[in-house]
Amino acid sequence: MKIPRRQSRKVTMTLLVGIVIWTIGTMLNTLKICVLNDRQEPFSHAKIREREERHIRCNQGEKHNIVFIKCMKCATETMATILRRFGYTRKLNFVLPVKKNLYLGWPYLMEDGDYRVTKKEFNILMEHSIFTPSLMSKLMPNNTVYISIIRDPWENFKSVFSYFGLGRIADVPEGQGQIIDYLRNILKYEEIYTSPEKNQLRLCIPDNFSMTRNLMSHCLGMPLGFPASRDNITGNMSAVNEYIMMLDSQFLHILIADYFVESLVLLKRLMCWSFKDILYHQSNVASYPFKYLVPKGDYYDIHRNWSHVDYLLFDHFNKTFWNKVAKEGPDFGEEVQVFRLTQMLVERFCFVEQNWNSPSVYLTIPRSRFNEAFNVSEEDCRLLNVYLLPSLWQQYFEQEGLTPENLPPVEQRPKPHKGCSIN
Repeated sequence: MKIPRRQSRKVTMTLLVGIVIWTIGTMLNTLKICVLNDRQEPFSHAKIREREERHIRCNQGEKHNIVFIKCMKCATETMATILRRFGYTRKLNFVLPVKKNLYLGWPYLMEDGDYRVTKKEFNILMEHSIFTPSLMSKLMPNNTVYISIIRDPWENFKSVFSYFGLGRIADVPEGQGQIIDYLRNILKYEEIYTSPEKNQLRLCIPDNFSMTRNLMSHCLGMPLGFPASRDNITGNMSAVNEYIMMLDSQFLHILIADYFVESLVLLKRLMCWSFKDILYHQSNVASYPFKYLVPKGDYYDIHRNWSHVDYLLFDHFNKTFWNKVAKEGPDFGEEVQVFRLTQMLVERFCFVEQNWNSPSVYLTIPRSRFNEAFNVSEEDCRLLNVYLLPSLWQQYFEQEGLTPENLPPVEQRPKPHKGCSIN
């Protein structure tokens, strides 16, 4: 019997994926045996225990109730796309900004007037907001899990500096050394950048708010003197460490953007999700002259002193992240490699071969030790890269029985890059 051309392509792709995953799985099994022979007893008992704990953890199904605190320029939009897709495909109820705002009060503490009231119980809060436990605990169900993502502070600073145009707005002379010049004259340029005279250029960043100093800690709710009515514990190391420990106890998982794939695989395990749930396509990835500027010399020392709270925050959660990974057992590394392969195949299928516009073609990812078999369709490809906030608003209007606001078709909705409104 002659197989139709399109069906033949599906079969060929499925077989190819299966062969590649089987080959890598065989290699990983060989590696695993070598490791077990060296430390057989501790690893074997640990592995059994961790599997039992994961089974207990997931016996009630995938977790749906989530607060995600987006720390600026920490792969947050890539992560947000994952969460919006997860909730949208399950028709979960999101905490959405009012009007056409993009932020839930950021960079101020979240207040009641920042979100749309709904008849249903909320499931996901994930648009830009400051961690505000007093309000968030009232809005969200009791079994809500809190997650966030942070990044090496030096890498975060460079990304923020480029994305928000700090050098241009602060009138720093252009050139490859612009970011170094800013750091070496940081008080001068911070005063210019945060001044009322530059307000119109900053796009939703208020006067007197620093984008370079302890930004991640601020997003996670630490009182650092903004607005002026809040306490400032920047110089109180005891209070800073106490706050970091509070975050450690409140958050199920702080992802590390520098180890994004490993962080996603750990998230999958903690949330009882699947590989398909954590597939991603990178968002807002930029290139700029100082992207690979290494942290060294006086300018790096200046930044470490200037943003020292963020360095403490990152050091703590980077260590706790790897401690959690170690407790997951020796098969964690295997799962990371299998997911990397899966991600690579999906990226190729969706965006290299451009099957996001081919409704009759799909990719089959076969079953492995870490995932059930699943298909990737044209719609799945589209959802990897579409900005879903307007669609969530539309879903909200339908759910609440309200007249929809005038929104263009999804394919005509521009993805906002900066600012606090989609207008």
